[in-house]
Amino acid sequence: MGTDLMVELWRDEHGVVRELVQFGLDEIGGACIIRERNSLDELDGDVNEGDMVVARFGDPEAARDFLWEEGFEPV
Repeated sequence: MGTDLMVELWRDEHGVVRELVQFGLDEIGGACIIRERNSLDELDGDVNEGDMVVARFGDPEAARDFLWEEGFEPV
């Protein structure tokens, strides 16, 4: 089992960036998550807060559709 993954950056009109992270690239489809950087990191500099998982999908196309509906566009 490898650690292959693909990350796509998406941004909305306010500058919020979300990442679509696809796991298991050798599989057809592949599980993926959408994550967003915790905005508190920018305010207090505490890197321990990490990323927030916004949604989980079994299909990257469904994840992309979700991002489009939420007002995000690929960077």
